[in-house]
Amino acid sequence: MSVAYEKDIVAWANEQASFIRAGRFDLLDLEHIAEEIEDVGKSEQRELLGN
Repeated sequence: MSVAYEKDIVAWANEQASFIRAGRFDLLDLEHIAEEIEDVGKSEQRELLGN
């Protein structure tokens, strides 16, 4: 991986998306991708419960 998740999350996310689009699943940062998906779910749940 060339972009560190901890250093630049936007560049990291764009790089991960590029890897997926290119079918380069071997290059994916699966642990951090899983964390981000969980965080999105938690954020959505908080928003729904707050409204």
